[in-house]
Amino acid sequence: MKISIIDMPLFLGCDKPGVEKGPKVLRENNLLNIFNQSHIVCDMGEVHINNVSSKDKYTANAKMKYLDEVIKANFLLASKVYESLSNSNLPLVIGGDHSLALGSIAGSSKYFNKDIAVIWIDAHGDINTDKTSPTGNIHGMPLAGSMGIGHESLVNLFYQGQKVKPENVFLIGCRDLDLGELELIKEYNLNVWTMKDIKEKGITLVLDELIEALYARNINNIHFSFDIDSLDSSLVPGTGTPVKDGLAFSEGKEIIERIIGTSLVRAMDFVEFNPLLDNNNRTLEICLELLKVVSKSMEKISNTNIIADTLVV
Repeated sequence: MKISIIDMPLFLGCDKPGVEKGPKVLRENNLLNIFNQSHIVCDMGEVHINNVSSKDKYTANAKMKYLDEVIKANFLLASKVYESLSNSNLPLVIGGDHSLALGSIAGSSKYFNKDIAVIWIDAHGDINTDKTSPTGNIHGMPLAGSMGIGHESLVNLFYQGQKVKPENVFLIGCRDLDLGELELIKEYNLNVWTMKDIKEKGITLVLDELIEALYARNINNIHFSFDIDSLDSSLVPGTGTPVKDGLAFSEGKEIIERIIGTSLVRAMDFVEFNPLLDNNNRTLEICLELLKVVSKSMEKISNTNIIADTLVV
């Protein structure tokens, strides 16, 4: 498979320094080799993030921190994602905080003319707006903005308007939802499987339901966004907003294998690793193991496609 790796060293969306160092630390620990062994890798380097003083946190907007710089960085990311897809590569965006999904989803959406679904693996909904957010952190708003909900600067990033229909958004692993997010989930009847659902049904049945819904909607293109805080906080101390009672490693692994196994994933985010918060490299090791699962899952579908093409010939 042809994969473009894009680093997004962004912390302005979460206002907690350290997460911007995630891509560099992963590279220093053989990130590229994980994918080079089985794939054709295009290293697109890192997106440039302007330095900004904490004194300017609310300069652009009184309710959204570092708005201008988050928008500028995400526009650059959207352009890289679009370029990657135009070259028939699968963009893999390494974060950085989850506000980067504003740009990555926008790039995917523009390339596929909005014909996408977003699968969001996260302890949080990230569907706050400037009016509902209790923190003003934009990493809690990207999914709302991508659905065309919230402040116009987020909604209209890269191109005007909604990037993905709410009915084509699927959330797994949520367990820390704000009141405004709960109201939005109800208003738009979003597809959500909380940790409570996972504990009651088991991850295999939850994924069965999700994949059935994808096929029922004739989804052709998935933007897959994986936040490591979806895992239980005991596994990933090195993340900015850890939440207990989360996914086991085996559940995270199965999610990656099953979603990539649909052969519909066209772009992926891997976000919120903060090495400054890590404990004895526990989170680093989990991230590397999960990225190996990503690589192996992509290799498996590539080999399947090669065999299928051979049989057709």
